Amino acid sequence: MRLTILGSGTLIPVINRSNPGYLLDIGDETVLLDGGSGTLRQIARADRSIWEISRVFYSHFHIDHTNELMPLLFAYKYSIPDSLKSPEIIIHAHRDFSKYYNKLTELFEDWITNENHLYSFQKIEIGSTNFQKYKLTAYPTVHTPQSLIYRFEDEEGSVFVYTGDTDYCKELIEASLNVDLLLIECSFPDTIDVEGHMIPEKITKLLIDAKPKQVLLTHIYPMNDDGTLLERINCPSGIKISVAEDLQVIEI
Repeated sequence: MRLTILGSGTLIPVINRSNPGYLLDIGDETVLLDGGSGTLRQIARADRSIWEISRVFYSHFHIDHTNELMPLLFAYKYSIPDSLKSPEIIIHAHRDFSKYYNKLTELFEDWITNENHLYSFQKIEIGSTNFQKYKLTAYPTVHTPQSLIYRFEDEEGSVFVYTGDTDYCKELIEASLNVDLLLIECSFPDTIDVEGHMIPEKITKLLIDAKPKQVLLTHIYPMNDDGTLLERINCPSGIKISVAEDLQVIEI
């Protein structure tokens, strides 16, 4: 597996961090995990192509994680494929996303209709789903009622987890247990403990309880991005931890 960080920030505009978005190369597929404003430009900056993407997985429905869906479908209609892994793109999310998906596709109609590159929505249920060359396990988490944690396992047994926005909970521990790479939000400093989000104190507790091998912190708000974030986390020995940076590429 290979992970490309498209955006490690939040909805607040800053120079160095774009809205959340990540490319995961797994098996024969390239999947997009979330995608807020600016994701398409970040794909280009990473020297990648939207035509590589076969699936999109949304962790939840907030705008900073989903806002680039309609621009993505619009771009598919009005650009020429430079590479094409799949003739169809499938959007995955909690089943409740269907009402948003139906309203948006109805609103934009012909602007995003593309007979040559189809798209569809398929719900993700809690539990495991087997794709052609990997397994996906979805867990509920504490953020919104529809928020999901995604755990990917490839044919070689490597495990990657993307938490989306989350608070500390038993499902987060279960999903993160002994994983090869954990991509987890750490939105705020300990002095701003917002329900539904992680802070350094909670990250420390999770590392002790779940013992992931490597941790990448993302979804960083400006008030938590002063260069001291790692110093404020008591990381157990044997765990590699770092702060994600836009356009960073990690082999898993």
